Amino acid sequence: MPTFETLPRFTADLQHLTPAQRRRFHRVVLDSFVPDLRTGLFRPGLRGKWLCP
Repeated sequence: MPTFETLPRFTADLQHLTPAQRRRFHRVVLDSFVPDLRTGLFRPGLRGKWLCP
């Protein structure tokens, strides 16, 4: 059972990234987003209306 849902908009946006942009995205997710998610506090640079309504 999946623990998340990937929306079509996200998939389309991800596919339009260049390989370098995609690598940077994955690096930010693994190095910043995941650790912040574990603590429950997002650093200011990761905050946005899509994360914190």
